[in-house]
Amino acid sequence: MDAAASPSIDRKVERVISIRDLHVSFGSNHVLRGFNLDLYRGENVMVLGKSGSGKSVLIKCVVRLQEPDSGHIDVLGQDVLALDQEELDRLRVKIGFLFQSSALYDSMTVQENLEFPLRRHWITTTPEETDALVDEVLTAVGLAHTRKLYPSELSGGMRRRIGLARTLILKPEIVLYDEPTTGLDPITGKEIVELILELQRQYNTSSIIISHDLHVAKLAANRIALLHEGRNYMEGSYHLFRDSEDEVVKRFFVFM
Repeated sequence: MDAAASPSIDRKVERVISIRDLHVSFGSNHVLRGFNLDLYRGENVMVLGKSGSGKSVLIKCVVRLQEPDSGHIDVLGQDVLALDQEELDRLRVKIGFLFQSSALYDSMTVQENLEFPLRRHWITTTPEETDALVDEVLTAVGLAHTRKLYPSELSGGMRRRIGLARTLILKPEIVLYDEPTTGLDPITGKEIVELILELQRQYNTSSIIISHDLHVAKLAANRIALLHEGRNYMEGSYHLFRDSEDEVVKRFFVFM
């Protein structure tokens, strides 16, 4: 039942990520076994799967934080696995990655955390331009008042928002979300999902959302891909999954 792309997607829409026959193993543990997926301009695709199924490994392969054993990954028209380090660094500027932990630096203020990607990627801005970018992304995530605070002074949901703001400061075309609501209470989790949707509208980002949370799928995903036994087992809308009689799919809806 392996799927490569949703039949409901208009093929005239630009494809920004194409993953084909991706294989990743850790010793005898074959995590990805020929995984296929497409992401189109301006859509949110959620990769659904149980814990340990390889969801995070998948998006790490997209930015080559994890080297696959074999397969093909095309991002914004570039063969990711063929790029040298300089070419890869230039491509990564166009791809935002929101880590599950938010990955903020505890010794830096919110402002310094947000400025870090600009320095890391050698983007030259005047102090005034940097301040304007910080203001823009903090306003976008609803935390304009936190500029001088440290991560330890923020709640879990606020840290997740600042992590997203740091991702947005480079104006990425693609955002990869690794379990964006994990560890958050339901209300804060819903606020994060609403923020993902607002940023999709505001910045026209294309996103892969990694999660096992069907509430995220229902609210945020234009399309769902089920990662099961290393493959794209099924792909389609939330309603297609909800109404499915497939036993593998039905397991995810037991507590809904």
